[in-house]
Amino acid sequence: MPDTGATIPAMPPLPADDTVAACQEKRCPGRPPVLEEGERRDLILQAACRVLHDHGYHSASMDKLAHVSGMSKKTIYQMFPSKHDLFRNLIRERLFEGKYIPPAGCFATAEDELVAILLSIASNVLQPDRMCLVRAIVGEIRDSREIRKIMDSIEISGHSNQVEAWLLRQQAAGHYAIDDVVDLGRGLFGMTIGKMILGELFHCREPATPAATEANIRRWVRIFLRGLAAETECAARRAVAIPA
Repeated sequence: MPDTGATIPAMPPLPADDTVAACQEKRCPGRPPVLEEGERRDLILQAACRVLHDHGYHSASMDKLAHVSGMSKKTIYQMFPSKHDLFRNLIRERLFEGKYIPPAGCFATAEDELVAILLSIASNVLQPDRMCLVRAIVGEIRDSREIRKIMDSIEISGHSNQVEAWLLRQQAAGHYAIDDVVDLGRGLFGMTIGKMILGELFHCREPATPAATEANIRRWVRIFLRGLAAETECAARRAVAIPA
């Protein structure tokens, strides 16, 4: 990665040892550990994160990935046909695809559901290993056309976006007049998670307690929903004023 003069925190240790140790029971004497496909895939993605952080995208060779992950190049290529595909999956899964899906109907209000979604995203993205990945991407994106292509392809392909999905549900139910789901989703993300990420990137954010994080997110969600309600009311008045 180019030297920008900034001090970047050390990459958190790759948790491969724990995973491999947990798999020792699966092997026979004299044989190497037998890992499940999901475990091998996770180790390769963890190694890719480490290599991207330490060496940058252009120097992230499959040889380095094989060495860090403890996997053969053949195994890596069986799961990821190219370096581009590997890093595209790494960025999409570690930063954009949250695994938490709120159960339908378990929230008293739309505000509570939206707060729960944003808290789940924050708990995922703000983990130390995820932030190291964000720093690595920021360090590469100006000079690496390939990283920019990866980010563009994730955007175009419609990655899992829980905020936009929530807005689409509200739009379909007729609860709010929403003219641009993507723009509103990005705006809400910037008001809440985005500013937390910036604080982490520039090391100007004090560690927040879970209660403080929730209170901050809820504050901006309320402001956002008040704005949506006002827009919806205005749209309803305009509809009534327009003659049939």
